[in-house]
Amino acid sequence: MSSTANDLLMYSDQLMNDLWNDVAPGYFNFGRISPDADTDKIPDLKQANEDMADWIVAKLGINKDSHILDLACGTGGYTVRIAQLTGCRFIAVDITESYIEEECKKRAEEYGVSDQGEFLVGSMMDLSEEIKNKKYTHILCLGAMLYAHDQMDKFLQNVYSCCDEETKVFIWDLARNVPWEELSEFNEHLKMEFPLLTKENVLDQFKSAQFELTDCEDTTPYVVPGLVVIDKECRKREPELKILDFYKAERAFRAGTVLYLIYCLKAMKTAD
Repeated sequence: MSSTANDLLMYSDQLMNDLWNDVAPGYFNFGRISPDADTDKIPDLKQANEDMADWIVAKLGINKDSHILDLACGTGGYTVRIAQLTGCRFIAVDITESYIEEECKKRAEEYGVSDQGEFLVGSMMDLSEEIKNKKYTHILCLGAMLYAHDQMDKFLQNVYSCCDEETKVFIWDLARNVPWEELSEFNEHLKMEFPLLTKENVLDQFKSAQFELTDCEDTTPYVVPGLVVIDKECRKREPELKILDFYKAERAFRAGTVLYLIYCLKAMKTAD
């Protein structure tokens, strides 16, 4: 890579990181906002992501006796929020060491949940035996499974190995609703090297991996307002929108060509 190309990549990464740090500190997601909300009155996505964490807690019944595994936890916002709300124990994993060491651990200390769990550097595609050998009441993967759409069998094997017959698995993920060739503009934003799967593809993969689907919800209407909020901020920071091109994602979600789905699963295991 030339020095010019490398400088551009570093600039792009910095611009994107600064955006997320300001608009949704601790999160890389759009949260949950009512479709009827007045987005002109929403300054950022911090509350939206906190509301999503609150919703997850209520939906899954996470409490002080729970032990959660958060896969691809990013900078730890959801893990810390859920731990703070419930008093649950946790293990959270992300492949990016700087997220774990410079963001997650500091956030856990700031919010007083360090003693409730661990943040570990690791891949959701290759979990350590230390992680697999523990028991979890809940496994979360929030907005990251799409990066395993070309290796779903491997990803799901890792998840399955962390489950017992009572574990609840909660996955929040993108799915395409049209042929991949029709999503070229969307992928200019996403920059995937392989196609997103359809909902039907994903459900087939779950079944093959011995997971039972207990619930599925389309949360796209609750995500679109967050895209509107972040796009407004993008236009202030980079009016030409060459790097901060979230409007391309907003178009796809509004058109229904890409969906943001929740899958609730249970591993088909029997008690020993």
